[in-house]
Amino acid sequence: MKRISTLLSAIIIVAAFYNLYASQVIPLSGKWQFSLDRNDVGEQEQWFRTVLPKTVTLPGSLPAQGIGDDISVDTKWTGSIVDRSYFTAPEYEKYRKPGNIKVPFWLQPEKYYVGSAWYQREINIPESWKGKRIVLKLERPHWETKVWLDDKYIGSTNSLSTPHIYELGRNIETGKHCLTIRVDNRLIVNVGVDAHSVSDHTQGNWNGVVGKIELEATDPVWICDVQVFPDVVHRSIRVKGSINNLTGSSSRCPLHIAVFPYSSSGQKDKAAPIAEKNHDVQWDISGGTFQTQIELGDDAKLWDEFNPNLYRLVAELRGFDSQYETVFGLREISTDGTQVTINGRKTFIRGTLDCCIYPLTGHPPIDVKSWKKVINTAKAHGLNLIRFHSWCPPEAAFIAADELGFYFHVECAVWTTVGDGKSIDSWLYEEGERIIKTYGN
Repeated sequence: MKRISTLLSAIIIVAAFYNLYASQVIPLSGKWQFSLDRNDVGEQEQWFRTVLPKTVTLPGSLPAQGIGDDISVDTKWTGSIVDRSYFTAPEYEKYRKPGNIKVPFWLQPEKYYVGSAWYQREINIPESWKGKRIVLKLERPHWETKVWLDDKYIGSTNSLSTPHIYELGRNIETGKHCLTIRVDNRLIVNVGVDAHSVSDHTQGNWNGVVGKIELEATDPVWICDVQVFPDVVHRSIRVKGSINNLTGSSSRCPLHIAVFPYSSSGQKDKAAPIAEKNHDVQWDISGGTFQTQIELGDDAKLWDEFNPNLYRLVAELRGFDSQYETVFGLREISTDGTQVTINGRKTFIRGTLDCCIYPLTGHPPIDVKSWKKVINTAKAHGLNLIRFHSWCPPEAAFIAADELGFYFHVECAVWTTVGDGKSIDSWLYEEGERIIKTYGN
């Protein structure tokens, strides 16, 4: 049965997924070598083997750095909702002249480029990382990325909503290497040209990478995922997680889980945990999973918009340098007749719409402070929810909402017809799973 849908949506009530491993991190912010690939010859000519001729700053976007083409009446934009009178009406004639172009229906940047662009820099793998699993993390690229380490192709990722994460390998030689990233902001998957994740109407169709760009090293056995499921009635949580293994052999060890009160200042709480538990885990050559229940005690505080109490959970594999942190709120969403309830209390949802309209940058903010400003503005107008139309905000937005007591209605980055067997269908489900895994807590 064909179904017409603009969006796959979910209300994520509380607690962003903080992917904080106990590991070593090397930030990659700063100057990168760079080149536009207007004719799509970079892969064929193996640009990852050459030194790119220009420089650019990452994190950053091309339009913010004045890179691209001048805007004209012939600029091929991403989006279909236009006012045709702009091209013909005499009152708009002066805004169609070179040097005075003003397009009324787009978020108009000073420069514009849609296509592939290449970014490259030298990285140095320290001796202390010998034998470690090394990962590249790109917090918010736009859009598809492909990665090479020296002349080895690592892979490709096309999420519009979650970080692009690349496993670079375990046996990388220490010393200097060349890291090359190709970013393509064309319509990689047909999410709809008017989806606010890609359209020039609001966010702008920019090329680049914003947010954190970093290398990370972990042990070859590591905790790769932790999900927390609250039980308000019993003041407990069910903890489910996964362990990955690159050693080629099976093993087991104790897993220690501790729960602490959360501090929004970022300082680790030095007090004793409110709850902790040891749980024996095992894995085979392909990894393993674990699940356990933890009682938080009758005094455990609930999370809602009026009392946004949060907790920090730390899971650690004893005998390995593998620690995983996440933050969660103790809360339950349900219904009473036709009304939504939070922790058994009827809740009146008062929402507003966010179509990714951030004209100063052309992309959403990546820092918590900016998102707190957005949320506090909404709260000052008596609102308690933001609906993100056809896009999903970055981690900083979830952190801010957790701390301020605010609800999100998050949508996949799609505004088009789905359900008729085209490739968008499988991508949509994959993107939905990525969002839930990354931000679900």
